[in-house]
Amino acid sequence: MQNALPDQALFELLDERVTPEGASLDVRPTALTGGPWSTKHQHGGAVSALMTRALEAVPTPVQMRLTRISLDMFRGVPLEDLRVETRIMRSGLRIQAIEARLLHGTHPVAHATGLRLRRDESLAELEARPTNEPEIAEPPSEVPPFEMRSGFGEIPGFVRACDLIPGRAQACGEVTTTWARLRCAVLSGEVPSATVRLAAVADFASGTGNAMDYTAYSSINPDLSIHILSEPRSDWIAIRGVTTRAADGIGQGHAIAHDLIGPVARISATMLLDRR
Repeated sequence: MQNALPDQALFELLDERVTPEGASLDVRPTALTGGPWSTKHQHGGAVSALMTRALEAVPTPVQMRLTRISLDMFRGVPLEDLRVETRIMRSGLRIQAIEARLLHGTHPVAHATGLRLRRDESLAELEARPTNEPEIAEPPSEVPPFEMRSGFGEIPGFVRACDLIPGRAQACGEVTTTWARLRCAVLSGEVPSATVRLAAVADFASGTGNAMDYTAYSSINPDLSIHILSEPRSDWIAIRGVTTRAADGIGQGHAIAHDLIGPVARISATMLLDRR
């Protein structure tokens, strides 16, 4: 991976246990998990990556992969030791439903569910996927320095953990494209899977196309939903999306994620809008 952060990770792995019923892991977040809204809380992308990694650790009866991840963040996830506990809700030879809870001490701070489907490469002739739209183009060979939007302080830790080329919408409702790729490991000493890398950058969909005065307003997404068509075939992910906002302080972000070849996932996020 170009511009990688060698020997750095979002989380230090303290302990992990896997049983036939599920898995659990204890982690310590690093400074690379920091978010934009508070110096005490993590970026949603770091939480999404950790929860997806935990879901992938759950055993399967046959070859399967995640096809949908739904994440709810109940409160700000602190930059302190955390535990993820997972369990199998229903498991068969074709479909598996799993869930994960993120705990700070005894207090739940986030919850995720995952849907896995069996893999069957003998059906390859049914593949029907378009190529990327011309508007998506390609990421530059050299990543320009990231410029933080007005209204924020220093560049958050998680943004420093990514190569990020944001789409800057001029008005709400304008479709824009953000290019992103994770530069480091999620767990210390472990290479993240393609799905985990996708989950890490999917949270940027909540800001793609969201033209807003961030000196006056905040836009926090307490949820994230990713429907995964296929595992990304490149580190770079293009998030082409749009944001809409209602008059009662609620917004939505919708995006399609692309690798360098074609679309790989659909992303949705709900936004809590407020005055700063």
